[in-house]
Amino acid sequence: MQQISFAIGHFLEDTFKILSAMGWMPVIGISIVLGLGFLYWMNLQAKYSRKAQKDGTLI
Repeated sequence: MQQISFAIGHFLEDTFKILSAMGWMPVIGISIVLGLGFLYWMNLQAKYSRKAQKDGTLI
């Protein structure tokens, strides 16, 4: 059991070393993906709102 725990610990330690070596790149990448997802979502919402207003189903 101890070998499994240490193996997981070493794997996580190496993973975090890679992340820290990347600097701000993961943060920038995630921010870009979230921003693009937000723009896509807002575009769909505008389309659905226009359709609902045209159909008279807008609350």
